[in-house]
This record gives sequence, structure tokens and C-alpha cells, in this order.
Amino acid sequence: MNKSKEFLIGFFALVLLVVLYWGINFLKGENVFSDKRFFYAVYDNVNGLTISRPVTINGFKVGQVSDIHLNSGTQGNLIVEIAIEENITFSNNSVFEIYDYDIMGAKAVQIQMNDGSITAMSGDTLKGSIANGLTSEVSEQFGSVKVGLDQVIISFNKVLKEVQDLSITANRILVSNEARVSSSVQSIESISKVIESQTKNINNSINNISQFSNDLNSIDLIQLSNQMISISNNLDSLIISINQGEGSFSKLLNQDIIHEDLSKTIKNIDHLISDIQENPQRYVNISLWGNDNKK
Repeated sequence: MNKSKEFLIGFFALVLLVVLYWGINFLKGENVFSDKRFFYAVYDNVNGLTISRPVTINGFKVGQVSDIHLNSGTQGNLIVEIAIEENITFSNNSVFEIYDYDIMGAKAVQIQMNDGSITAMSGDTLKGSIANGLTSEVSEQFGSVKVGLDQVIISFNKVLKEVQDLSITANRILVSNEARVSSSVQSIESISKVIESQTKNINNSINNISQFSNDLNSIDLIQLSNQMISISNNLDSLIISINQGEGSFSKLLNQDIIHEDLSKTIKNIDHLISDIQENPQRYVNISLWGNDNKK
């Protein structure tokens, strides 16, 4: 009876150990019931890769990283052991590439399957490489941005220095011309007082201008225009009548005989005046003694 109890206790303890072993491996992502093949890759730097990270082909998990240790023969090199659980084949020209598995920068290994005549067997060492992931690209971009920011900061510092120099110069000018500035301010105040004192006159002028504008608006421009057109038409009719010889004024201007008679009359008057000046005794007879000497 005691032996059966001991047997049951031992059996349950063994089952618990098996379950514990399976659970631990399950939590690690290992399948203890599958056939595993182990491959190796050598890296100078695993870039944060850890044990139990997944191994994928085109995003599909086919295994996991089972071990990472230093190479005792070559200082600094790291040997990564990769356990392949799926029944897949690939050539020994394939590459185990470390890449960014998620946006947080967690690392994993992907198999770059290349063509080759020899199939990779369990225990083979394949070529290892590191892909430029999102983290490295962000770091590179941030580096370029940082350079640009440094240049902006340098330029901004130069601008600040120039502004400071300008401020110092302005202060020096203000101090040296304080009396002139004060005089200018007083002059401006005086002008302001004059303007204030003349506000009433300015308002009256504005009102007069407004009244004049209203008067202009009140003028009947259409009637004025019609009157000017009527006067212009009458002048045109008068000029046409004169040109056609109608009326006394037109005859006076257009007949040559009147011009000739006027010319002769003017000439006779000229001769008469000349004769009077040369021979006044012919026209004026003055006797001092009362004698009549008329001829």
C-alpha cells in the first residue's frame, strides 16, 4: 500500500516536471514536440537581438533564436544559434538578417532565401547581416535634422547678436541726441496745440467745401448743357449766314465796292488833313486890322 502511494506521488511529480518544462518552453515560444534543426550565423554586433526572438520567412514565423554566445576563437564575434521548427528547405547561400520586428525597435531574424545548388543542413553556419531598420533610418533622419537645427540655431544666434548691437547703437544715438529728441517732441506738441486751436476753422472749411459740393450737385447740368448746345447752334447758323452773304453785316464784309469806297474816303481825309497842315491860310482867314483880304 505504501509503495503504491509512493509510485503515484512519483508519477505526479514527473508529470508536473514535464508540464513545467513544456510550459517554460511554450512561454519561450518553443515547440518541444516538433523536430528542430539548428543553424548558426556569426555577427560582429547583434544590435540588441535576444534569445527567443522569432525567425521569419516573408513575415511568417518558422523558428526562433535559441542561443547567443561569444566566439571563443575570435574576440568580439557573436555566434547566434537559430532553431528552425518548420519543415522548410533553403540553400546554404541564404542569409540570416537581423531586422526591426516592430515599431518599438525589437529585433528578429529573417531568412533571405537565395538560390543555390546545396541545401543547408542542420549544424551549418550561414552568412549573417543586419538590415537598416526603422530605428536606424530615424536616427539618420534625426541626424540630418539635427545638423539643420544646428545651422538654424547658429543663424539665430547671429541675428540676436546683430539685434543686440543695433539696440546698443540705438541707445547710444538716443543718449547723444536726447536734447534734440526732447526739442522735437516739444515742437510736435506745439504743432498739436495749434491744430487743436484751429479745429473750429478746419471744421468750417470742411463744411464750406461740403456746401460747395452740394451746390455743384444742385446745378442742373443737363439744362446747362442744352443751353450751351443751343448757343453753339445759333453761332453756327450766324456764321453760315455771314458766309452765304445774307444780311447787312455780311454784305459789309463780303462786297468789295464798300471796301473801296471806304478806302477812298480815308485817303481823301488824309489829303485834306495834310493840305490843312501845309496851307492853313486857305481854310482859316484871320485879320488883325479888320481888313478883308479874301481872295
